[in-house]
Amino acid sequence: MRIAKNILILLALFVLSCSTTNSNIKSISDGDVNLFLKQAPLAEEHPNAGADILYSYDYTEFYKDGTSLSRHLYRIKIFNERGRSFASQSISYREGYQEVKIIFANTVKPDGQIIALDPKDIQDSSEHAGYEFYTDIKVKKFTMPAVENGCIIEYAYETKNLKPVLSFDYFNIFLCQNLYPMEEDIMEIVLPANIELKYKKFKTALTPQIIVDGNRKKYIFINTKQKEIIPESRMPSLLDRDTFPQLSVWTLNSWDVISKWYINLVREQMKSDDELNEFTKRLIAGKNTDEEKINAIFNFVSQNIRYIAVLLGPYTHKPHQAAEIFRKRYGDCKDKTVLLLTMLKIAGIEGLPALVPANGKYFDESVPSLNVFNHVIAVVPSGNKYFWLDATNEAAAYNSPPFLTPTTVFLMKDDGSYRFIKTPDLDNKNDYINVHMKYDINPEGNATIDYTQEYFGKAAESVRYFLKYSPPEQRKKYYEERGVEVKELNLGSLTDTPKPFIIKLSGNLKNLAQKLDDETMVLSNILSFDSYRDITAANNRLYPVSQAESFYSRENYSYKFPAGFKIRKLPGDFTFDKPFKYRTEKYSFKGSTFNVYLESKSNEETISPDNIDDFKKLAVELQKHESSIKNFVFEKK
Repeated sequence: MRIAKNILILLALFVLSCSTTNSNIKSISDGDVNLFLKQAPLAEEHPNAGADILYSYDYTEFYKDGTSLSRHLYRIKIFNERGRSFASQSISYREGYQEVKIIFANTVKPDGQIIALDPKDIQDSSEHAGYEFYTDIKVKKFTMPAVENGCIIEYAYETKNLKPVLSFDYFNIFLCQNLYPMEEDIMEIVLPANIELKYKKFKTALTPQIIVDGNRKKYIFINTKQKEIIPESRMPSLLDRDTFPQLSVWTLNSWDVISKWYINLVREQMKSDDELNEFTKRLIAGKNTDEEKINAIFNFVSQNIRYIAVLLGPYTHKPHQAAEIFRKRYGDCKDKTVLLLTMLKIAGIEGLPALVPANGKYFDESVPSLNVFNHVIAVVPSGNKYFWLDATNEAAAYNSPPFLTPTTVFLMKDDGSYRFIKTPDLDNKNDYINVHMKYDINPEGNATIDYTQEYFGKAAESVRYFLKYSPPEQRKKYYEERGVEVKELNLGSLTDTPKPFIIKLSGNLKNLAQKLDDETMVLSNILSFDSYRDITAANNRLYPVSQAESFYSRENYSYKFPAGFKIRKLPGDFTFDKPFKYRTEKYSFKGSTFNVYLESKSNEETISPDNIDDFKKLAVELQKHESSIKNFVFEKK
């Protein structure tokens, strides 16, 4: 099944029609409906599924002039309420660029009655509500009628793509398994004979039938009788080529056509005017180094040019002119990047555009297509390093990594040449969290709090953004919801992004310690961490465990008890140092104060099913330790 179907976004406009245009696209109503219903799979055959994809057919044909036609048919049997989401569809299309018609859309009830979709039930609106002024991307929404358990829904449509962005650029991922069972899944691609369809197979032997028909060549992929994938905790994405069977298919021979085409779009739009020139010069006045100038320009564009995350009309790939973006004070990623590059150029600094893949972890440099990208950033070479400038991220610093995980980007130079470069990983020395918490506990177990939290580099972005867009009173309520009576709350700069973001809080917390009697108190659940209980609870595992990277953190906790209280048993220091996780804990008690020091970091790691038993043994070690530090008893001596 094509990836587009897996997220149920069909790039088309539905217009009712009663005619068919392809022998593979036929309605159930053209044959023996009752026989079809009788032969369809039963819910009992797929107890874990909410529906069964009976038939999926995708046809794409490219013509000599670069335009294309697509036809699609989806037929799905609904087993229960978990499958009824298939009945509601949202179909995106570009007004003026695509012509589409519905061939048929029916619900076949269990008794054989056929209920057609009423054209009046199709709603047409802007896909991005509130941004109608900016975009020509629209959406058709409809719900199939008379859907009930045991029914079959089917709909077929065709799309004429009259204005291709880049001629003969086709890319797709054909997933051989999905979250629902599939009976038959066909993808047919027809190209002029002089254009070859390339494909790569992963964990599948599926090979296309190739038929030469005059000056056309057909590639037909047929996939049948596939069981559903039952999701497991922390399993990889369905796009993981090492785990799930799939094919990548594409038409372009090299990346050169993309780099030369796109860099021309960017450079054509890097047009300044006197107003932008003068503003930029004033902005960098007094800045003596390139870094200071980059910081000033990046902060202006990222924080003062409103980010509109929509496709702006005919400018889905072509940016607006820099002077226009500056004047209007809004734009999408490519607009903000073009303005940033233009202002850097005015400042005498070379910057380059870089396209970012939509699925960075699974990006394949050997598969050229513009369709794999959905973002663009600016990159500034500086000696043996780069500044990675994502102008859509207003909480970012100019000298931080642009993404949480290293991502290969497509960097283009003025002459149309290109190269792939990888963005940096998180740096424990620059992207980390420091926590200092002091609790002064009274004889009743209530406490006063002095709290300081410091976020550095990339670690500062999410919390800085969250608090920036939270009203002042809402910021206090964030802590009140955690039981803290806030006396004073001070925040670091919400806009000076190169600086660490610091939160200082003082307040009161009731019943931090449980008072058992006048001479005994207990601290409970003061330390928590991921001990992978969701992984160890499952007896069987089919798919790998995929763990994301976390920020490195250092945490200091101090619990001061009333005079005379001592800890009954001081826990020993603990260190867990494995490829997937590092954690160390140190405990001390001095006077009447219990101190805890922590360091922790989770690393990006994939644990294969073959190694899952060893992983579980390590996880159980963590769980035993976690249980051993649930309660700390303090007694008055």
